[in-house]
Amino acid sequence: MGVKYTFKKVIDNLNTEEEKVKGYYPRIISRGSISTTDMIEELSRGSVERSTELQKSVTLIEDYIVRKLKDGFTVCLTDFGTFSLSAESRLVQSADEIRAESIRVKGMNFRTSPKINRKLKDTTFEKK
Repeated sequence: MGVKYTFKKVIDNLNTEEEKVKGYYPRIISRGSISTTDMIEELSRGSVERSTELQKSVTLIEDYIVRKLKDGFTVCLTDFGTFSLSAESRLVQSADEIRAESIRVKGMNFRTSPKINRKLKDTTFEKK
């Protein structure tokens, strides 16, 4: 089973008409979303004990990552990837114009490791 894709036309709103980028790029079509519950069910292969252990492990890892991100660390799971936070605030002209209370979390970023990227290199694709 491969990854389904389609092509989407490039929309260039930044350049003048003569300089516009033209063409198409591939766009992945998801087959759906795998929830934590689905993943644990598949990995446990019907074993209630293994399912419970996996659920506890996922919860522990999730809580640990959140706690460390809140403490200002990036969290690198070796050979898997790195989690980090991004921040946002209103636009200011000087760093002295804003206090820490006015800065908020924009989101969490995840960057895959080179090892995971190598494992994904042989992914096959199917045109929709």
